[in-house]
Amino acid sequence: MIKTQIFGDLEVITPEKGGVGKELKCFSVMKNEPFSFQMAYKLFPDENVEKNPEELHFFIRLTTELDISTYHVACVPVMHGFEKISPKPEIGMYPDILMPKKTNPELARQTVRGGCGYRYIEVGEKISLSAYNDSWRQVWFTLNENENEMPVGKHLIKIELYNGANNKVGENELEIEVIDASLPEQSLYYTNWFHNDCMADFYGLELFSDEYYAVMKDFLRTAVKNGMNMLLLPAFTPALDTAIGEERMTVQLVKVKKNNGKYSFDFSMMKRYIDEAREAGIKYFEHSHLFTQWGAAHAPKIIAEVDGETKRIFGWDTEAAGKEYNEFLRQYIPQMFEFLKGEGLDKTTLFHFSDEPAEDNFDSYKKSVESVKDMFEGYTVGDALSMYAFYETGLVQTPIARIHKAMDFVGKCDNLWIYYTGGECYDGLSNRLINLPRERNRALGYMLYYHNAKGFLHWGYNYYYGRLAHGLYDPAIDPCCGFPNAGTTYSVYPGRDRKPLQSIHQKIFADGLVDMRALQLLESLAGREVCKKLIDDMLGSPNFFNTPETPEKLMEFRIAVNNEIKNHL
Repeated sequence: MIKTQIFGDLEVITPEKGGVGKELKCFSVMKNEPFSFQMAYKLFPDENVEKNPEELHFFIRLTTELDISTYHVACVPVMHGFEKISPKPEIGMYPDILMPKKTNPELARQTVRGGCGYRYIEVGEKISLSAYNDSWRQVWFTLNENENEMPVGKHLIKIELYNGANNKVGENELEIEVIDASLPEQSLYYTNWFHNDCMADFYGLELFSDEYYAVMKDFLRTAVKNGMNMLLLPAFTPALDTAIGEERMTVQLVKVKKNNGKYSFDFSMMKRYIDEAREAGIKYFEHSHLFTQWGAAHAPKIIAEVDGETKRIFGWDTEAAGKEYNEFLRQYIPQMFEFLKGEGLDKTTLFHFSDEPAEDNFDSYKKSVESVKDMFEGYTVGDALSMYAFYETGLVQTPIARIHKAMDFVGKCDNLWIYYTGGECYDGLSNRLINLPRERNRALGYMLYYHNAKGFLHWGYNYYYGRLAHGLYDPAIDPCCGFPNAGTTYSVYPGRDRKPLQSIHQKIFADGLVDMRALQLLESLAGREVCKKLIDDMLGSPNFFNTPETPEKLMEFRIAVNNEIKNHL
């Protein structure tokens, strides 16, 4: 017999212990809300059977009128606990990879080789689910993953487990109430930087070929499904995570020609990139940084055709605020604006000068920014930073504050964005590392709402290189990818069939964005002060460090939000 447990998305189900928190029996959602839950399962001996199996293959039959996506959960080996976290997370196997499965598969009878029997297989599936007597495993369910409108009322989801002989070996139930209200469209700008070179390297693809775009769109559709609505445009090879003097693969969408000292620009490749991204569901874009990371001292790598010869014309040997590069930018920027205007994107695109300037970079950043700042009047420019002084002095128009310094900006600007890397995981800070408590991941949603943040940025959607782009990793084998923090460099796993595999840490973050939308719905019904008071009373006034201590505390808060919505309808 297979024992089953149903939990919400925040419970970490380990092979050794299964789930240890409160099991989920019922929950409520809005008509267009996606909702994730999980089932832990393990094979237990039947007292009436003399010899029990140690392994049992089975499939799942769902009885419900609701649309549910089903995933088998695979674990990844987290071999580093990150010293800054207290208590230090254990090393070991952590559930994170979501592998799509059929819930009600068609079965086919197949004769076993040698004619010594037969078995039932799921048509179209490479593997079937298995239960073991020495470890807990799990299945992840996402209700209404595509945000369609569900019928109002209470719905029973019945989960039945059958073996290959079509005998029931386990079951469980969950009641879902669909409230007669709809979540508003996501207002938060949300971007994870898409690394084209990583994907081309991992799969051996020719950049920007038809084959490449087919794969890219699958990755982007998965991003959009989980709340991402903005995409980095690599006009020129992004000057990010590159060691000084070294180069990453050339990823440049704008073709440049230089003849007799004059530049011309061809935006046809950028046009296709934008079209493909829009087809995948992306709404907004951000232009790659005009200057190098960590100080804005140099120009990014730029390739051009000069008098018929293709060569690099700018890079680490180019002074960012120097005359030659400034002349280039003053010819490029107006034509780039004109192109984006033709696409209807000039006023919605986020532009960047440089990434993560620090105190000792202030002078070089100031010099570079002031060399072109006059050209960006009326446009949105934002950079990731930790120091309030960069915003206070007017150098940065839209501050993208690193989360551990975000409170320095709160209340002082009305266009605040937030970002984190992987290092801000101490003292309760919100982050989405695989081995952090999941409530610290999802909590960011209500925190962004509380402080009226306009956007969120993260540096890695599919970064599969190591530090400073050295070495290529498979995150399913090494989820740290050469870093001390598992899962920080990516949200999706690169499937071997060139399809992205969603991650649990991606889903948890997306559920936080759904919480934000639920609060916005309540605000439209009862006012913003009601929402903020609910947060203050149940979770404490958020400062990005005081994430909930337990999964139950966050789930109780969301139940309270739903009840308030029902009371105000």
